[in-house]
Amino acid sequence: MKAFILGALISVPAFANLHLAPPDFETIQGRAVFVDFKAATYDITYDLRKRQTQVKSRITFEATSGGRPLFDLIPGPQNALLNGRPVGIREIAAPDGALLRQVDEAVAPGTHTLELTNSFSENVRYSFLSRGVSSAFWIRDLKYRKFLEQYVPSNLEFDQYPVTMNVTFAGVSEARQDIYTNGTLTRTSPNQYQITFPSFYTASAHYFHTTPKGRKKRLDFIYRSIGGRDIPVTVYTSWWSRPGKFKQEALKIFAELEADYGPWAHDSFIAYETLPGTGGMEHAGATQTSFGALDHEMLHSYFAKGIFPANGNAGWIDEAIASWRDYGYQRKPLPGYGGSDLGLGSPYQRNTDSRAYALGREFLAYLDYRLQDAGGLKAFLRGYFQTYKHTLITQEHFKNNLEFFSGLDLTEDFRTYIWGENRDIPSRSAPSPHHRGFTRAELLELL
Repeated sequence: MKAFILGALISVPAFANLHLAPPDFETIQGRAVFVDFKAATYDITYDLRKRQTQVKSRITFEATSGGRPLFDLIPGPQNALLNGRPVGIREIAAPDGALLRQVDEAVAPGTHTLELTNSFSENVRYSFLSRGVSSAFWIRDLKYRKFLEQYVPSNLEFDQYPVTMNVTFAGVSEARQDIYTNGTLTRTSPNQYQITFPSFYTASAHYFHTTPKGRKKRLDFIYRSIGGRDIPVTVYTSWWSRPGKFKQEALKIFAELEADYGPWAHDSFIAYETLPGTGGMEHAGATQTSFGALDHEMLHSYFAKGIFPANGNAGWIDEAIASWRDYGYQRKPLPGYGGSDLGLGSPYQRNTDSRAYALGREFLAYLDYRLQDAGGLKAFLRGYFQTYKHTLITQEHFKNNLEFFSGLDLTEDFRTYIWGENRDIPSRSAPSPHHRGFTRAELLELL
């Protein structure tokens, strides 16, 4: 039995992932080019008197070819400076219509600095009585432009870079706030905090949630990983629930996942319980989730936020793996569908196709059948995760490693079931109950 293809798609120490970016393209203003973020610092101020949220950002990036740099930010940017000089920022459409932000000045190859400010109101609620604020960087992978760009300027999923968040609660001499995060939290003054996030995080990885002090029930404990590390765990809930049951369930799931796929790959784990039946959303070593979806979301800290999809077309892989587990790791001689174009979206696609749950798990059940002489798909996934954790993958990379592991040629299988032109019946497009869609009002209620 063969092992795995040596060398990931990226350079692990530097996370230089620009070769995984979508193609550059021409616009009326000139050539638009994707760039490699080297570091981003966000100074976020919650003004508790004015009830406003402001961000000052400083981004260092590298361009490998000349052109107008691309990034994304949904709120309107202001006061932009490129290498210390004022510059315009406009919203433009990629060739498939996807919206992006473009710097209105071409840069030469090399390292540059972009500074700008913005405000945001997404998932923020100020409390007049408590002189506090509830705010969270909730994300959604099934919807368009629902990652970090909702709040602060960011790159697309193909990029990994260190992030520092300096959070100030203005208008009070001392902040009475709780902060839940998958970064390293330091209190730097009575009303200021600094959070540093790992350099392997992508735009879908960061977890940040702040509430007025004591608003949630919190339980902290230590999980001893099979790798010998002590993993700090925080589970927290609203008034109607007890975090103790989340602790017991999390311990059980830790044991299962580590036995199947190896040691937990994050420095900590944090879980926020939401209402029953609402599903959840994964971040890296963190999740906001209902109790019933905790196992699904914790698996995503291996596949989705342990190894990361490089783009929306690769997003089906982790949802397929999680759904395959949800249905008991079935093995089938054929998928329960005739063909699909599940992985054949635009190269600019940034959301996961909702058919990944049903079609994806059927395809993995079929792959498990085909790989049984090599030890089965779970054996492959364990090695795949251990080899490529904290890196980005594409579906082509996934296929190549499956073939190298098994000695099989899976080209026709992928062409038929993932890259084909046959569309499945509409009922197959229903999303998993583990990732139920939320309205904006419902997301505010989670705060």
